[in-house]
Amino acid sequence: MTMPFARRPMLALALAAGLAASPAFAADTVVANVNGSEVRMSALADFARQMGPQAPYEALLEVAINNQLVVEQAKKEKMDSDPEVKAALKRVETQLMTQAYMQKKVRPALTEEAVKARYDQLVREFVSTEEVRARHILVETEEGARSIIADLNRGSDFAELAKSRSKDQGSGAMGGDLGYFTQKDMVPEFTTAVFAMRPGEVSKTPVKSQFGYHIIKLEDKRMSSIPPYDQAKQVVAQQIAESIQQKMVMDLREKAKIKRFKPDGSPMEAGK
Repeated sequence: MTMPFARRPMLALALAAGLAASPAFAADTVVANVNGSEVRMSALADFARQMGPQAPYEALLEVAINNQLVVEQAKKEKMDSDPEVKAALKRVETQLMTQAYMQKKVRPALTEEAVKARYDQLVREFVSTEEVRARHILVETEEGARSIIADLNRGSDFAELAKSRSKDQGSGAMGGDLGYFTQKDMVPEFTTAVFAMRPGEVSKTPVKSQFGYHIIKLEDKRMSSIPPYDQAKQVVAQQIAESIQQKMVMDLREKAKIKRFKPDGSPMEAGK
Protein backbone atom coordinates (compact mmCIF):
# COMPACT_ATOMS: atom_id res chain seq x y z
CA MET A 1 0.00 0.00 0.00
CA THR A 2 1.13 3.51 -0.66
CA MET A 3 2.46 5.53 2.25
CA PRO A 4 0.99 9.01 1.71
CA PHE A 5 3.23 10.32 4.42
CA ALA A 6 6.62 9.00 3.35
CA ARG A 7 9.69 10.41 5.03
CA ARG A 8 10.55 13.93 3.99
CA PRO A 9 14.09 15.15 3.19
CA MET A 10 14.60 17.09 6.42
CA LEU A 11 17.72 17.63 8.46
CA ALA A 12 20.08 14.70 8.67
CA LEU A 13 19.54 14.24 12.38
CA ALA A 14 17.80 10.88 12.51
CA LEU A 15 17.44 9.26 15.89
CA ALA A 16 20.25 6.91 16.74
CA ALA A 17 18.72 3.48 16.92
CA GLY A 18 21.98 2.25 18.35
CA LEU A 19 21.54 4.31 21.52
CA ALA A 20 18.67 2.13 22.71
CA ALA A 21 19.89 -1.28 23.80
CA SER A 22 17.84 -4.19 22.56
CA PRO A 23 15.79 -6.11 25.15
CA ALA A 24 18.21 -9.03 24.93
CA PHE A 25 20.98 -6.78 26.28
CA ALA A 26 18.88 -4.70 28.66
CA ALA A 27 20.81 -5.81 31.77
CA ASP A 28 24.32 -4.38 31.42
CA THR A 29 26.03 -7.16 33.34
CA VAL A 30 29.74 -7.93 33.36
CA VAL A 31 30.38 -10.73 30.83
CA ALA A 32 34.19 -10.86 30.95
CA ASN A 33 37.19 -9.51 32.82
CA VAL A 34 40.25 -8.76 30.69
CA ASN A 35 43.44 -7.89 32.56
CA GLY A 36 41.31 -6.36 35.30
CA SER A 37 39.01 -4.39 32.94
CA GLU A 38 35.33 -5.24 32.82
CA VAL A 39 33.60 -6.07 29.53
CA ARG A 40 29.85 -5.49 29.79
CA MET A 41 26.82 -6.78 27.96
CA SER A 42 26.36 -3.39 26.24
CA ALA A 43 29.63 -3.97 24.36
CA LEU A 44 28.19 -7.21 22.99
CA ALA A 45 25.05 -5.33 21.94
CA ASP A 46 27.19 -2.97 19.87
CA PHE A 47 28.85 -5.88 18.08
CA ALA A 48 25.49 -7.66 17.65
CA ARG A 49 24.21 -4.70 15.66
CA GLN A 50 27.26 -4.95 13.41
CA MET A 51 27.35 -8.73 13.03
CA GLY A 52 23.61 -9.33 12.81
CA PRO A 53 21.04 -11.14 14.95
CA GLN A 54 22.31 -14.54 13.84
CA ALA A 55 25.63 -14.09 15.67
CA PRO A 56 25.82 -16.48 18.67
CA TYR A 57 26.54 -15.12 22.14
CA GLU A 58 29.87 -16.95 22.37
CA ALA A 59 31.12 -15.35 19.13
CA LEU A 60 30.06 -11.88 20.28
CA LEU A 61 31.82 -12.43 23.60
CA GLU A 62 35.10 -13.38 21.95
CA VAL A 63 34.93 -10.38 19.60
CA ALA A 64 34.36 -8.08 22.58
CA ILE A 65 37.33 -9.63 24.42
CA ASN A 66 39.56 -9.24 21.35
CA ASN A 67 38.47 -5.64 21.02
CA GLN A 68 39.31 -4.94 24.68
CA LEU A 69 42.77 -6.45 24.27
CA VAL A 70 43.50 -4.27 21.24
CA VAL A 71 42.23 -1.15 22.99
CA GLU A 72 44.45 -1.84 25.99
CA GLN A 73 47.49 -2.29 23.76
CA ALA A 74 46.66 0.88 21.85
CA LYS A 75 46.53 2.83 25.12
CA LYS A 76 49.89 1.38 26.18
CA GLU A 77 51.33 2.74 22.95
CA LYS A 78 49.75 6.17 23.62
CA MET A 79 47.37 6.01 20.67
CA ASP A 80 44.84 8.01 22.68
CA SER A 81 47.25 10.96 22.41
CA ASP A 82 47.60 10.68 18.63
CA PRO A 83 46.22 13.89 17.00
CA GLU A 84 44.25 11.97 14.36
CA VAL A 85 42.70 9.69 16.98
CA LYS A 86 41.80 12.65 19.20
CA ALA A 87 40.17 14.43 16.25
CA ALA A 88 38.20 11.30 15.34
CA LEU A 89 37.05 10.85 18.95
CA LYS A 90 35.90 14.47 18.98
CA ARG A 91 33.82 13.87 15.85
CA VAL A 92 32.25 10.77 17.36
CA GLU A 93 31.54 12.66 20.60
CA THR A 94 29.81 15.42 18.63
CA GLN A 95 27.66 12.92 16.74
CA LEU A 96 26.67 11.01 19.87
CA MET A 97 25.87 14.19 21.79
CA THR A 98 23.68 15.42 18.92
CA GLN A 99 21.86 12.13 18.60
CA ALA A 100 21.40 11.67 22.36
CA TYR A 101 20.06 15.21 22.78
CA MET A 102 17.63 14.80 19.91
CA GLN A 103 16.42 11.49 21.26
CA LYS A 104 15.93 12.97 24.72
CA LYS A 105 13.83 15.82 23.34
CA VAL A 106 11.82 13.72 20.88
CA ARG A 107 11.02 10.63 22.94
CA PRO A 108 8.40 12.25 25.23
CA ALA A 109 6.40 13.39 22.19
CA LEU A 110 6.21 9.94 20.62
CA THR A 111 3.37 8.61 22.71
CA GLU A 112 0.90 6.13 21.27
CA GLU A 113 -1.81 8.79 21.57
CA ALA A 114 0.22 11.38 19.66
CA VAL A 115 1.14 8.99 16.88
CA LYS A 116 -2.45 7.77 16.53
CA ALA A 117 -3.74 11.36 16.44
CA ARG A 118 -1.30 12.23 13.67
CA TYR A 119 -2.30 9.11 11.75
CA ASP A 120 -6.00 9.98 12.08
CA GLN A 121 -5.25 13.49 10.77
CA LEU A 122 -3.45 12.04 7.75
CA VAL A 123 -6.40 9.74 7.08
CA ARG A 124 -8.79 12.71 7.10
CA GLU A 125 -6.55 14.69 4.72
CA PHE A 126 -5.78 11.79 2.39
CA VAL A 127 -7.00 12.00 -1.22
CA SER A 128 -6.72 8.83 -3.29
CA THR A 129 -4.84 9.22 -6.57
CA GLU A 130 -3.87 6.91 -9.40
CA GLU A 131 -0.47 5.30 -9.03
CA VAL A 132 1.54 2.82 -11.01
CA ARG A 133 4.30 0.32 -10.43
CA ALA A 134 6.89 0.23 -13.16
CA ARG A 135 10.36 -0.94 -14.06
CA HIS A 136 12.84 0.92 -16.20
CA ILE A 137 16.23 0.54 -17.82
CA LEU A 138 18.20 3.79 -18.12
CA VAL A 139 21.01 4.20 -20.65
CA GLU A 140 23.05 7.10 -22.02
CA THR A 141 22.16 6.95 -25.71
CA GLU A 142 19.12 6.40 -27.90
CA GLU A 143 21.08 3.80 -29.83
CA GLY A 144 21.73 1.86 -26.65
CA ALA A 145 18.06 2.07 -25.69
CA ARG A 146 16.93 0.78 -29.08
CA SER A 147 19.39 -2.09 -28.79
CA ILE A 148 17.80 -3.11 -25.48
CA ILE A 149 14.30 -2.87 -26.96
CA ALA A 150 15.46 -5.20 -29.74
CA ASP A 151 16.77 -7.65 -27.14
CA LEU A 152 13.43 -7.52 -25.32
CA ASN A 153 11.59 -8.20 -28.58
CA ARG A 154 13.76 -11.29 -29.00
CA GLY A 155 12.62 -12.57 -25.61
CA SER A 156 15.27 -11.26 -23.20
CA ASP A 157 14.18 -10.82 -19.58
CA PHE A 158 13.53 -7.18 -18.63
CA ALA A 159 14.73 -7.56 -15.03
CA GLU A 160 17.98 -9.23 -16.06
CA LEU A 161 18.72 -6.55 -18.65
CA ALA A 162 18.06 -3.88 -16.01
CA LYS A 163 20.55 -5.51 -13.66
CA SER A 164 23.27 -5.75 -16.30
CA ARG A 165 22.76 -2.64 -18.43
CA SER A 166 20.87 0.10 -16.55
CA LYS A 167 22.95 3.02 -15.36
CA ASP A 168 20.40 3.57 -12.56
CA GLN A 169 22.22 1.25 -10.21
CA GLY A 170 19.69 1.60 -7.39
CA SER A 171 16.69 0.30 -9.32
CA GLY A 172 18.89 -1.79 -11.58
CA ALA A 173 19.91 -4.02 -8.70
CA MET A 174 16.20 -4.75 -8.19
CA GLY A 175 15.55 -5.57 -11.83
CA GLY A 176 14.62 -1.97 -12.63
CA ASP A 177 11.75 -1.93 -10.12
CA LEU A 178 10.72 1.60 -9.11
CA GLY A 179 7.88 0.50 -6.85
CA TYR A 180 4.59 2.38 -6.83
CA PHE A 181 4.54 6.12 -7.59
CA THR A 182 2.17 8.89 -8.63
CA GLN A 183 2.39 11.34 -11.52
CA LYS A 184 4.05 14.03 -9.42
CA ASP A 185 6.86 11.71 -8.32
CA MET A 186 8.68 11.48 -11.67
CA VAL A 187 9.91 13.87 -14.34
CA PRO A 188 7.17 14.86 -16.86
CA GLU A 189 8.52 12.92 -19.84
CA PHE A 190 8.63 9.70 -17.83
CA THR A 191 5.23 10.29 -16.23
CA THR A 192 3.52 11.03 -19.56
CA ALA A 193 4.82 7.81 -21.07
CA VAL A 194 4.21 5.43 -18.18
CA PHE A 195 0.68 6.57 -17.30
CA ALA A 196 -0.37 6.10 -20.93
CA MET A 197 0.71 2.46 -20.89
CA ARG A 198 -1.23 -0.70 -20.02
CA PRO A 199 -0.08 -3.21 -17.36
CA GLY A 200 2.40 -5.65 -18.88
CA GLU A 201 3.30 -3.28 -21.72
CA VAL A 202 6.88 -2.29 -22.54
CA SER A 203 7.62 1.05 -24.20
CA LYS A 204 8.10 0.55 -27.94
CA THR A 205 10.44 3.52 -28.32
CA PRO A 206 12.97 5.08 -25.91
CA VAL A 207 11.68 7.76 -23.55
CA LYS A 208 14.10 10.66 -23.28
CA SER A 209 14.48 12.67 -20.06
CA GLN A 210 17.16 14.80 -18.45
CA PHE A 211 18.72 11.59 -17.10
CA GLY A 212 19.08 9.76 -20.41
CA TYR A 213 16.95 7.27 -22.33
CA HIS A 214 14.44 5.03 -20.54
CA ILE A 215 12.90 1.72 -21.53
CA ILE A 216 9.81 1.28 -19.35
CA LYS A 217 7.74 -1.72 -18.36
CA LEU A 218 4.42 -1.03 -16.62
CA GLU A 219 3.66 -3.66 -13.99
CA ASP A 220 0.44 -2.42 -12.37
CA LYS A 221 -2.04 0.45 -11.99
CA ARG A 222 -4.20 1.13 -8.95
CA MET A 223 -5.67 3.84 -6.72
CA SER A 224 -3.54 4.75 -3.72
CA SER A 225 -4.80 3.86 -0.25
CA ILE A 226 -3.95 4.41 3.39
CA PRO A 227 -2.11 1.55 5.11
CA PRO A 228 -3.58 0.35 8.43
CA TYR A 229 -2.32 2.01 11.58
CA ASP A 230 -0.18 -0.94 12.71
CA GLN A 231 1.76 -0.77 9.44
CA ALA A 232 1.98 3.01 9.34
CA LYS A 233 2.73 3.99 12.94
CA GLN A 234 6.52 3.64 12.68
CA VAL A 235 6.64 5.97 9.67
CA VAL A 236 4.22 8.39 11.34
CA ALA A 237 6.35 8.42 14.49
CA GLN A 238 9.44 9.15 12.41
CA GLN A 239 7.64 12.02 10.70
CA ILE A 240 6.70 13.50 14.07
CA ALA A 241 10.30 13.12 15.25
CA GLU A 242 11.67 14.85 12.15
CA SER A 243 9.22 17.73 12.55
CA ILE A 244 10.30 18.23 16.15
CA GLN A 245 13.96 18.03 15.22
CA GLN A 246 13.58 20.56 12.43
CA LYS A 247 11.74 23.06 14.63
CA MET A 248 14.28 22.62 17.40
CA VAL A 249 17.22 23.31 15.10
CA MET A 250 15.52 26.28 13.45
CA ASP A 251 14.83 27.79 16.89
CA LEU A 252 18.50 27.36 17.81
CA ARG A 253 19.60 28.96 14.54
CA GLU A 254 17.37 31.99 15.14
CA LYS A 255 19.02 32.62 18.52
CA ALA A 256 22.58 31.91 17.40
CA LYS A 257 25.29 34.27 16.16
CA ILE A 258 26.78 32.51 13.16
CA LYS A 259 29.77 33.56 11.07
CA ARG A 260 30.57 31.71 7.87
CA PHE A 261 33.92 31.34 6.14
CA LYS A 262 35.08 30.15 2.74
CA PRO A 263 37.36 27.10 2.35
CA ASP A 264 40.40 29.44 2.37
CA GLY A 265 39.31 30.89 5.72
CA SER A 266 38.18 34.27 4.40
CA PRO A 267 34.80 35.65 5.54
CA MET A 268 31.77 34.71 3.49
CA GLU A 269 29.46 37.49 2.41
CA ALA A 270 26.25 37.84 4.41
CA GLY A 271 23.39 35.82 2.97
CA LYS A 272 25.65 33.29 1.29
